[in-house]
Amino acid sequence: MFDPVDGKPPPPSSPPSTLSPTGESAITKSKDWIDIHMSKWLADTNDFDTSWQQYISTTHYTPKQINNNPTKRILWSNWTEDIVRDPDTSPILFEYNNLVNCNTNKDAKNLEHERLLQVLYQYGLVLITGTPSYTDSLPVDAMSEATKKAHAANNTSEESTNKNAESAILQLAAIIGYHPLQTLYGSGVWSTSSQSSFYDNNANEDEASEISSSASTADSAYGSTSLPLHTDMTYLSTPPGVQVFLMVQPAETTSHDDTASLSTSSSNCNSSALVPKGQSIYLDGFAAARQLQIENPEAYRILASTHRTYRCIDNDEGWHLEATGPVIETIPSGKNDYGPVKSIRHNDLDRLPDLPPYPTDEYVDFDSFYDGMIEAHNAWDDILRRDSMRLVIDLKPGDCILVANQRCMHGRYAFETSSFPRVVMGCYVGMDELSSKWRRAGLRVV
Repeated sequence: MFDPVDGKPPPPSSPPSTLSPTGESAITKSKDWIDIHMSKWLADTNDFDTSWQQYISTTHYTPKQINNNPTKRILWSNWTEDIVRDPDTSPILFEYNNLVNCNTNKDAKNLEHERLLQVLYQYGLVLITGTPSYTDSLPVDAMSEATKKAHAANNTSEESTNKNAESAILQLAAIIGYHPLQTLYGSGVWSTSSQSSFYDNNANEDEASEISSSASTADSAYGSTSLPLHTDMTYLSTPPGVQVFLMVQPAETTSHDDTASLSTSSSNCNSSALVPKGQSIYLDGFAAARQLQIENPEAYRILASTHRTYRCIDNDEGWHLEATGPVIETIPSGKNDYGPVKSIRHNDLDRLPDLPPYPTDEYVDFDSFYDGMIEAHNAWDDILRRDSMRLVIDLKPGDCILVANQRCMHGRYAFETSSFPRVVMGCYVGMDELSSKWRRAGLRVV
């Protein structure tokens, strides 16, 4: 297909120079081969997705199973903390030691890695408990007694004794995507805190090699206010595939904790009744998109076809990042319609004002455009605010959450700052790296 000396492509009249083992050229393929691959693009949404309720009602579901059949993405809602923490019912629960323990049978560990990748593919969310959460970058005098006890409990096994939070995060990142993704927040493990200034003053040289230095802190995650549901880095052309969250120290508890705990675990949880103490919030963006398509097809069409612009500027570190994309990105269905959802891009904190379509010879009704955008955005927000769509978790030290960033949104309740700051550490994994792992596991990447 190219000249072996100068690399030029052959003239149009030249016969194909490279044949496949079946005798076909590298350009011309058999009809059967084309049909197989085109089926991916002509697929109906139902070929890729099913609801959580339908899945558990039509399969003999067990939390530890690996599905060897074509795996569908399972759109979830009506989840509570009780459901996702129960080892007998949770579809997303893992134990850190089972994933990394060197004493575990190698085949068993590989199967657990495979199950982790499958669960992340199916649900877009994974909860890993018992993750080492101790870090020298958090001074002892900034640790609460509850945090000290939790750190000790998370470092009892032989495998976790010599691990700190940084190395545990990197090990989990290697399972789902080889290595951390370099972003404006650094090239390795980042750390957010309501009192983040002590990291620069107290970290030693060894810690500096694992915690990203000279990283941007131009993000609302470093504060104590609530964070609305969003996906991260919408201002990148290709946002990260996974965000790894490890709770090192929750916000200091208050006298209202018992009330908040009862409210959080209620099967009919009303999020407005919760006492805010930094609880984490998660929502399945694919499920929200499906619900919007059912309730308001026109709003779905607008959010799937209109590119919105997102921006991040950090003058201290010299960043100006900007990207565009639809809130709901789908693959073509081949039927002049929208196929399975490929990704969600949503962050109102980074979004710029919407612009109408590029001017053409045809008349553009700007008022109609903005009226449609407002209606579509309000319909989307209406779904995002529903308690039935939102999973609220009161993360404990050692709880690690893997979030498929181009699918699931995350947010946070507000909390009160104190001498014991709320500290979360983590890293990003690239979408290409995650997709590679999924393909190696035999999963269909949209």
